[in-house]
Amino acid sequence: MTVHRLLIGTYTQGDATGIYWATFNDKDGHFACMELAIESESPAFLCRIDNHVYAVNEAVEGGVSAFELRADTLRFINRQSSLGSLPCHITASLHWIAVANYGSGSVAVFRRESDGAIGQKTSYVAHEGSGPVSDRQRCAHAHEVHLVSDTELMVPDLGADRVYHYRINPRGVLNIDPSTTSVKPGSGPRHIVAHPQQPLNYLLNELSNTIAVLNRNDVRHDQEFVSTLPDDYGGPSTTAEIQLSDDGRFIYASNRGHDSVVTMALDDRGLPCEPSWVPTHGEHPRFFCFDPTRKWLLAANQQSDNVAVYPVVDGRPTEVVRIAAVPTPTCLLFI
Repeated sequence: MTVHRLLIGTYTQGDATGIYWATFNDKDGHFACMELAIESESPAFLCRIDNHVYAVNEAVEGGVSAFELRADTLRFINRQSSLGSLPCHITASLHWIAVANYGSGSVAVFRRESDGAIGQKTSYVAHEGSGPVSDRQRCAHAHEVHLVSDTELMVPDLGADRVYHYRINPRGVLNIDPSTTSVKPGSGPRHIVAHPQQPLNYLLNELSNTIAVLNRNDVRHDQEFVSTLPDDYGGPSTTAEIQLSDDGRFIYASNRGHDSVVTMALDDRGLPCEPSWVPTHGEHPRFFCFDPTRKWLLAANQQSDNVAVYPVVDGRPTEVVRIAAVPTPTCLLFI
C-alpha cells in the first residue's frame, strides 16, 4: 500500500485559487484534496519533468508558468506569455516546453533553462482553417501538444479538423511545413494517443463524440469512427479526455453531458468494440487518469467540484468507491 501525492490543476474563476495538493491511497482508493499548493491563474493543465512542474494559465492573455517541486512545496520560478490566447495543453522535454493555444489556434515552444525556468521562444506557428460547426469552428483551435518521440509532436486542431505532425529538433525548433491528417468536417479533434504495439493513433473528437482510428503508416487508409456515447442517448455532449491501457487492450474516453467514462476493448485489428459506461457522479468530466498502479481510475468533474474514484477490474472501471470535494478540477498529476 502506498499513499501517493498529486497536484490538481483548476480553473480559478470560481472558488479555486491555483494548484492544489491531494493524496491517494492505492489500497482502498481514498482520495483527499488537502490544501493549496500555490496560487496561479487558471492552471488548467500541468506536466512535470524532473523536479519541475509546468502549467498553462488559461486566460485570454495566456501564460505558462514554471515551478520547482520541493518535497511538500511548489516554488514559483517564472511566468511567460504563451504567445496566444487560452492555452489549454503543455508538454516538456529536457530542453524545451511546448504549449497549445486554443483561442488563437497557435503553438509556441520555449527554451527550458537549466534551473527549470521558461526561457526564450524557440518556435511559433499559427494554424489556419475552419469547420462547419459555426459556434466552435470559426477559426483554428490547437488543442494539444502530444509528444510522440524526442523528434515528433502531434497537434490536434479542433477548429481546422486536422492533426498537425511536427518535427522538432533538440533545441525546440519546429519544422515550418508539417504534414497533416484531415478528418471528417465537424469532428473537432481534441486529443490523440498512440497504440503501444500497432501502427495506430486514436484521435478523440470533441464535437462529433467519436474516436477516429488512424493508421500511422497509411494516411490514405479509410478512417474508422466509433461513437463514445450509447446508441439511445440523444442529449448534448462533448468528449474531453482519452487514455489507453498500457497493454493496448482497452481504450477510455470521457463524455461531458452524458457525464460518463466509456471503456472499449480493442480487437485484433486495434478497433474499439464492446463499449461499457460508468457514470462520473459529477458534471463535465474534463479529465481522468489512472493511478501509478493502474488499478484505479480517477475522474475530475469540473462543473460539480469533485473527483470520483473507481477500482479497475479486468481493464474496466467498476462501481465508484469515493467522491471527494475539489474546487473546479481540470487536471490530476501524480508526482
